[in-house]
Amino acid sequence: MHLLRWSELTVLFLCTPLLILFLVSDYDTWLMPLLLLMGGYCLWLLWRDVDFNRFRLFNTHDFWVHIRASLKLFVPAAIALGLLVHYFAPQILFKLPREDIQFWLITLAIYPIISVIPQELIFRTFFFHRYKGIIPSKNIRWALSTLSFSLAHVVYGNWIAVGLSGIGGVLFGYRYMQSRSTLVVVIEHSLWGSYLFTLGVGVFLLTQNI
Repeated sequence: MHLLRWSELTVLFLCTPLLILFLVSDYDTWLMPLLLLMGGYCLWLLWRDVDFNRFRLFNTHDFWVHIRASLKLFVPAAIALGLLVHYFAPQILFKLPREDIQFWLITLAIYPIISVIPQELIFRTFFFHRYKGIIPSKNIRWALSTLSFSLAHVVYGNWIAVGLSGIGGVLFGYRYMQSRSTLVVVIEHSLWGSYLFTLGVGVFLLTQNI
């Protein structure tokens, strides 16, 4: 059983992103459908698992406590990042809303649904539950989920996407462990992603820029 779980982990979280990177050429067409497919598959496995506590998907216990904790980190970090972009990369500052406001608004509207929810189901909810039998340490699962989340972003073809997702993996994994709620982490992830797209840094997370 342990061998099967390790094999599954390796295929889903190591081999799959590398295969997509080297075998899929039309990212704009296939990346989001593949993400949704994998997210749906992980949700299906969780739903069939009698040991999975489904309350984790929509857990609202201490909801506002966790949201306030998210905002306490987000506000100063967002200001600091904005200043860094302003001084060191002013050419990308508010790039999307300045150059294509319609695309920016569409991105903000659909991003949480087609990107954030599948990612949080895969890399937090599924990963933390599915592999606790072979990785008893929650901190090690946190580290491995962060690495796999970062690796998944190699398809964007730039180190900034990989680095940002690594930082995000640390943050979202921590929030998931604290809140035990997919909903809370989806909100925090959506907040950060929407801000990055607005600020301009999100251009490194769009397939059309590969």
